[in-house]
Amino acid sequence: MKVVIVYGNQRKGSTYNCVRIIKEKLKNLDDITFDEFWLPKAIPNFCRGCFNCFLNGEDTCPHYDNVKPIVEKIINSDAVILASPVYGLDVTGAMKTFIDHLCYMWISHRPNIKMFSKIGFTVSTTAGMGTKSSNKTMRRALDYMGIKRTFCFGTAVAATSWEEVKEIKKKKIENKLNKKATKFYKAIYNRKKLSNRLFTRFLFKIIKNMVSSFNDGHYDKEYWKSMGWLNKNHPFN
Repeated sequence: MKVVIVYGNQRKGSTYNCVRIIKEKLKNLDDITFDEFWLPKAIPNFCRGCFNCFLNGEDTCPHYDNVKPIVEKIINSDAVILASPVYGLDVTGAMKTFIDHLCYMWISHRPNIKMFSKIGFTVSTTAGMGTKSSNKTMRRALDYMGIKRTFCFGTAVAATSWEEVKEIKKKKIENKLNKKATKFYKAIYNRKKLSNRLFTRFLFKIIKNMVSSFNDGHYDKEYWKSMGWLNKNHPFN
């Protein structure tokens, strides 16, 4: 199994340690390879809003050389973990930038067919509040890429570092994460048997009707045509 992990910052604090617990549990369950990317190091530039990825293809993005390695690993993985601490009641700016750069892969544009068979996991920690909105941001991004199932975990640690987190709190976190990681693993293992969510199917149908109305030559429409999605083909099992 291959799992890609994208961290919203480079500080190895509570969020990092929560992912560490997940990784350790997964390693105990199976032979798993992890590919990890640290933001903002992996993608140091903000999205410019140039529309190149939408109109002319993702390879025309000025930051394509940074984005491409992560996307290739994600496409060739079995599951994706997005992990971000809370900054200002939501994900870090670096995580938001990462999501911005992958919007061309959303169902509303040019979703990769392999994304419809993957499992996701979002992790967020905070000293106070904001994990719900952070997880919502990351989960929504995965949903719009067609991810089959997404698990979420958020916790307020009431500390500014993992070392400051009380041991009783760490134990509770570990117990919850071990249970979630087990469910995550089972979903990965059985991913080909799982049906795609109704939300995904409904969104795909709406976008299909919208893309069908585009003029011939439109980049997204030509992609959908090449996939056969404007006819009877679909990416679901």
